Amino acid sequence: MTSATWLDARMWRMRAAEVRALADDMMETEPKAIMLRIADDYDRLAEWAEKGLSGSPIFRRPERGQAPHS
Repeated sequence: MTSATWLDARMWRMRAAEVRALADDMMETEPKAIMLRIADDYDRLAEWAEKGLSGSPIFRRPERGQAPHS
């Protein structure tokens, strides 16, 4: 994923909605709960993107001449 993708809160919200839709069709409680937790995590990523926290050094591209963070 590019750093621009990490900043796209809409993408994370759409993924959360897709996972919740899949979970709605599940009958088994444990897999359904796992899917709902994944959707919650996607929502958290969207919140980070909206707040600009995804601009942390981990997600930023290195400036010219600098090595990427490991």
